[in-house]
Amino acid sequence: MKYILLLTCILGAVSGFAQIVNGPVRMEAPGRQLVLTTYSDGSTDLYVIQNTDNEPNPQFGVVQFTPDGSNGWEYEWSYNGTFQPVVYQGDSTYMRMDLPGEGVYYLKGTKAGSSPVEAEFHVFYSFLDVTISLNSVENEMDCENVTVYLNIVPPQYGSFPGEANEVEYKFFEDGRQLTYFSLDNYNAPSINWEVIGKTSDKKGKVEIKDRFGIVWESNEVIWHSYIPKADFSATPMNGEAPLEVTFTSASENADYFEWYLYKDTNEIKTFFPTLSDSLLQLVYYGEHLPPYTYEHPGEYQVKLVVVNTQGINRCSDTLLFEAGNWIVVDSSLLDVPNVFTPNGDGINDLFQAKSEQSLKFFHGIILNRWGRKVYEWRDPEGGWDGRIGGKYASPGTYFYIITATGREIDARKYIQKGALLLVR
Repeated sequence: MKYILLLTCILGAVSGFAQIVNGPVRMEAPGRQLVLTTYSDGSTDLYVIQNTDNEPNPQFGVVQFTPDGSNGWEYEWSYNGTFQPVVYQGDSTYMRMDLPGEGVYYLKGTKAGSSPVEAEFHVFYSFLDVTISLNSVENEMDCENVTVYLNIVPPQYGSFPGEANEVEYKFFEDGRQLTYFSLDNYNAPSINWEVIGKTSDKKGKVEIKDRFGIVWESNEVIWHSYIPKADFSATPMNGEAPLEVTFTSASENADYFEWYLYKDTNEIKTFFPTLSDSLLQLVYYGEHLPPYTYEHPGEYQVKLVVVNTQGINRCSDTLLFEAGNWIVVDSSLLDVPNVFTPNGDGINDLFQAKSEQSLKFFHGIILNRWGRKVYEWRDPEGGWDGRIGGKYASPGTYFYIITATGREIDARKYIQKGALLLVR
């Protein structure tokens, strides 16, 4: 018989207890994938059974031939042109036999008063061997892409057509499909595995659906990650100056660390500042950055660069606090009371502004309710004792204006205004 190209007509493929019912023929292949296809002229059925273990002389599968469901049938059948003995079951409603191997089958049932029922088909045991590997140390340590090498031994079709119609390739990472493509052959040499940002080890596997529709799985490979992830927290993220901030690295897969503490974003005025122009201190190397005290109000960026030095590619990652996530240091607000009682009892007798940081400039003014200046002082350690011109001031509401400059930047002044109540 002359065999011609198969159609890509897959009528059934199941695993577990696989069976296909096709007219009077029911084919069973327990525990195997089973597919029914036809030749292009539609004259001959081809049952393809997965030879999972690549048995050299496969003889598994069962065929049941049921002419019409009634009893009293007589049967004959041949395998590769040789007639075989018939073993009858029950009332001869059907004939059932184990498949003796790959080849051509002819089945016939005859019964008085009924037309003969015939079936002819082929059986092919298919085996595809696919293994994958990561056999390049340099490539496995790549920071972005890894090459998965495929070694495929396609089915040996013998007298059956050997050219593939369409072969589907799928790649899975930890059970999740990442890649799909199809070819008209089994010659895919490799698959690209994108590993950008993956800081943990991953398992890879390939599935190939052959031209019959049977799915074959490769072995599983493990890719060991050399990719770090930069991550850290800063506590607190905002507060009044002076503000001590603690930095804690939560980076993954890294063994080299660079910390960059930038100046107030308002101070970096040039379009292309140098690194030294931009930093509050020199770059700090090490996983644990000591706490840093921000002495002056402003908005501050922080950057962490991490590297995995084990990989030959020295994979790195960077985390930079962006706008909206900066460390915000507020003005050093003076601790100013709104009530004082200068009555000589030694308690709250002096209206005094206090600061948690040392000040390079201080100027305080007291105004009465008509806006007239009644007292002035320039020593932050000093204050108003409730007298005007040496005489006790009248109880009531007064106003203060305090101007101060912090230690780091003399040119920036901060003004605080408010009301105070003098009580006798």
